[in-house]
This record gives sequence, structure tokens and C-alpha cells, in this order.
Amino acid sequence: MSSLALSDAVLAAASAFAVFLLCQQQAFAQIHRTATKGALLGFLLIALAAVAGTLKFGFSDIWTDVYLFLNNAATYLSPPLIGTAIALLLSNREWSKPAWGRMILGLCLAYEITRWYGVETLYRDALLAISLLIALYRVLKAQVESGPKGLLLIAFISFFIGGLVIGNEGTLGGYLRVNLFRYMIALGSLLLGTGLFMLLKNQNKMTEQAGTNQE
Repeated sequence: MSSLALSDAVLAAASAFAVFLLCQQQAFAQIHRTATKGALLGFLLIALAAVAGTLKFGFSDIWTDVYLFLNNAATYLSPPLIGTAIALLLSNREWSKPAWGRMILGLCLAYEITRWYGVETLYRDALLAISLLIALYRVLKAQVESGPKGLLLIAFISFFIGGLVIGNEGTLGGYLRVNLFRYMIALGSLLLGTGLFMLLKNQNKMTEQAGTNQE
């Protein structure tokens, strides 16, 4: 297996684990479930793109078109989906499903416009930076347990280093940057999914306890 296939396989496993954790909808408060689905979709796109990459680089180029489509979807949709979900979860707010649909359509339209003008790379980096900053601001401001909060902060650092420092073109220290990028994103996905799961379970317990006390 090539190094590209291996790094994509690691990323697929880490993202799939985050998807598995966020599928535990019954463990979360009702108000958080729609936003959780938004984050879940973001991780699912990353996982699917990484699986397609593993098939393309490890087995056959027949998967190239599928990989390119899913990779674009994950690159331009996953950061804002996950970032918005975190902001909503930590502020105890909820968007309707149509609102999420409008956001996705808006992101797709913005991608097409930036692609027409040849500035999609700048748009990608700006989208990642804005998504990270919004989520980071909400995490720093929120009064939550130190365990989940620490995992989320380390995850953001991993995403920042992978996406905005390492990048995915050329080499670094004799290693392909794209492989290092995928390993950092894999680490970030693993920590972020775990931190969100812990946070959502804790918040659900607090909600249930508050309801019991009121009774």
C-alpha cells in the first residue's frame, strides 16, 4: 500500500470513529440533535473522501472521479458544517433543517463563484480559518468541563497546523506534505469527535438533572 493510501486509510478510520460517536443521538439533549447531525455530516464527508482516496491510491485509478468529487465536498463543506455545529452546541442554540440546507446551498454557490474566478484556494483557506476561529471563540467562552474543552482545543491546534501550516503541496523534511496534512486532520477529527461526544453527554446529564430538580 502506498503512503498516500495509508494516510487516507488512517484519516478514514479517525473520521468514521467521530461519525460513530455522533450517531449516538439518544445520548444527547433534544436541542442539540440537529446541530449534531450537521457535525456528523461534516465528519462523514471527510470519511467518505478518505475511503475513496484509499481506493484510488491503493487499488485503482477508476476511483479518481469519485475521490475528486468527495474530496472537494469535504474540503469546502466539512469545516463550516463542523464549526457552525460547535458554535450552536456551545451556545445552546438550534437551527432548523431548512436553515442548514440553505447554508449548504450557499457554500456550494460560493465555491462555484470562486472557482469561476480562480480563487478557490484562497476561499478554501479563508473558510477553514473562519470556521476554526468561530469554533475556537465559542469553546474558549463556554463554561464546560476541562476534559472535553482540552480535547477540543488540541483538535483545533491540529487542524490549524495541518490545514494552514503544513498544507498539502510539496514535501517537508522528506515527507509528502499531503500525508502529514492527513495525519494531522485525522488526529484532529479523533480528538474533536471524542470531545464533542463527552461534552454532549455531560450537557444532557445536566439538563436531565435540572429537570429532575424542578420536579
